Amino acid sequence: MGRDKALVRLCGRTLLERAVQAVRRAGGAPLIVGARRPAAGVEDVRWEDESDGTGERAGPLPALRHGLTSCGTRVAVALACDLPLVPAALLRFMAAEANGHDAVVPRAAGEMQVLAAAYTVACLPAMTRHLASGSGSVHGFLGAVDCRILEGDELRRFGGEEMFLNVNTPDDLARAGSILAAQGP
Repeated sequence: MGRDKALVRLCGRTLLERAVQAVRRAGGAPLIVGARRPAAGVEDVRWEDESDGTGERAGPLPALRHGLTSCGTRVAVALACDLPLVPAALLRFMAAEANGHDAVVPRAAGEMQVLAAAYTVACLPAMTRHLASGSGSVHGFLGAVDCRILEGDELRRFGGEEMFLNVNTPDDLARAGSILAAQGP
């Protein structure tokens, strides 16, 4: 998109505001892992800067590990701000399902949606080992944990695979806006 996606506006709110609202509607306490963005329009949210003040980001897996370590709960739900169509009901369902698994990850169109998933602290050792091996892929540690995969009919009841539209281009943003407009308020 050529700019900070967290600050991109969709139907009057930033993508980050939408993610925070989805987590709150799911019953969670939002924790934003990354650099503080005063212009993002979010208040009363806990921020954690995984760069330790250096400003250098190591990628999604270190950020995910940092958030899981910092959240203070056994289960954390990850939601990337560029996935604005993921409903709170799915986040709530994944958090509940994580009580019986180490991770709960949707699979849509053959892709694991690792940044719209639930993780428990039981994943931390596997994440740490995976990072120590030199790999930063979020997908890479999932084979070492009890991962429940949601797909097909389980996803359809929450809106289907379309909810994982990743906003990476102006066309994606326009499509997400059309989908939200069709859904109504």
